[in-house]
Amino acid sequence: MTKEQIKKKVLAFNDWEFWFNRPFGAFLMSCFKGGQSRKYMRNAGVDVEWPAILFQNSAWFKSEKVWNIFEAELKKYGKDKVFEVVKYCENYAKPAEKRIIRISKISASPKEKLLELYDIFTQVASFIWLAHGMEHLYNKILHEEAPKYMTGDVEKNIGDISFPKKKNANFYFEQVLKSNLSLEKVRQRFGWIKARGGFADGFSIKELAVERNRLKAESKKDKKFVRPRIHPKLKDLAAIAQELVYFRTLRTDILFELMWIARPVLTEIAKSFGLTFKELQDYSIFDLVKGELEKYEYEKFSAISYGKELALLHEPIFFEKARVGRAELKGAVAFEGVVSGIVKVVMTAQEIEKVNMGDILVAPTTAPSFIFGMRKAAAFVTDEGGITSHAAIVAREMKKPCIIGTKIATKVFKDGDLVEVDANKGIVKIINPR
Repeated sequence: MTKEQIKKKVLAFNDWEFWFNRPFGAFLMSCFKGGQSRKYMRNAGVDVEWPAILFQNSAWFKSEKVWNIFEAELKKYGKDKVFEVVKYCENYAKPAEKRIIRISKISASPKEKLLELYDIFTQVASFIWLAHGMEHLYNKILHEEAPKYMTGDVEKNIGDISFPKKKNANFYFEQVLKSNLSLEKVRQRFGWIKARGGFADGFSIKELAVERNRLKAESKKDKKFVRPRIHPKLKDLAAIAQELVYFRTLRTDILFELMWIARPVLTEIAKSFGLTFKELQDYSIFDLVKGELEKYEYEKFSAISYGKELALLHEPIFFEKARVGRAELKGAVAFEGVVSGIVKVVMTAQEIEKVNMGDILVAPTTAPSFIFGMRKAAAFVTDEGGITSHAAIVAREMKKPCIIGTKIATKVFKDGDLVEVDANKGIVKIINPR
C-alpha cells in the first residue's frame, strides 16, 4: 500500500479521538507497529492482531471501532489467558537482557544488531497492546458486574478492589533508595525509571540523593493501603483487574529497562550512521536497516498503520478540533479530598523537578518516573486514565486527592495557575482567573 492508501484505510475508522500524549519518536514507533502484528502477539500466546494505529503531534489517538475489533478477538480466550500472558511477560525480561548483553559482545554489523534489538523491543510492544485490549474488555465486564454486588460509590470501589497485590519496579527502587546502597549502584540499577520513551536522561546522583533524604524522612509517615472486602461473586474479576493494573506498569518497565541496558549498543549503531544516540530516536528502524536515513522530527511527525502496513509522515494525519480552554474541568475521582495549590504542568518525567511541595501536579498521565514529584504534590490531575490508572493507584497509596480522565487538563491549565482540586465532586477550577 502507498502512504495515501494506508491513510485512507486508517481514517475509514471515523471515530478517532485524542487518547494521550507520549514522548515517542520514529524509532520507538517502529517497534509499536511491529508489536501490533499477529506474529508477535502469537509469541505472547494469543492469535490476535491490533487493527490500526494513529499517532501524531506526540499523541496517541483512539478509535472505539478499532478497540471493539480487537476486543472481539480477545473474547476467544478465557480469563486464565490474562495470567498466562502476564507470566510470559514477567519471564521475558531476563532472557531478553541476556540477549542484549550477547549482542554487545558479538562481531556483527550494526544492521544485524539493530534487527535483533528490534525483535527484542517489539516483543515487549506486543504486551503493551495486549494490556490495553485486555483492560478494555475486562473493564467493561467489571463495570457490568460490580453494581450488582456493591453499594455506594461504585467507581471508587472498583478502583479499590483493583489495587494490585504484586509490586512493580518502583517499589523495589524506593526500597533500595532507602537502604545504604551507594547511589551510583542505585543509579546503575534503576536510573532507567526516569528514562521513559527510551531516549530521555535517567536519574542523576544529585536527584537520587535528594530523594533518598526525603524518603527516609517520610517513611515513618507512610500509611499502607487497606484492602476492602471483596464480594465472593467478584473475586475472580477483582483478581484479573489487579493483575492487569500490575501488567500495565510491568510491560513499559521492561521495555524501558531493556532500552536502558541496550544504550551502549544503540550508541554504537547510531555512530555507524553518523548520528548521536539521542538523534537515533528520530529515525525509523525500517529505514535504518535499508540504509535510507530520513529524519522524522520529534513532535512533528505522524505514524499510522493498518494491518501489516506502516506509514510515517511529516505532517498531521488529520486536524483535531480545537480544545478550548476553560476555568473549570470535570473528571473521575480516584481519591477524595479538597486542596488548593499552584499548578505545575508536567508533560514528561524530565520536567518533574519543577514540582514543589504543595503544588498541584497536572499531567497527561503519570508513571513510575513521576514518583519524586508526586510525593511533593498536594494533588494530581490527569488528562487520561481510569480508576485503575497509575495516578489513581498512587493516589490511594499516598492518600492524596486525585482527579483523572479530564481529557484536556494539560491544555486548560498553565504553570502558576492557582486552582482548587475538589476530588469529592471531581472538579478542578481556577481560583485566580487571569
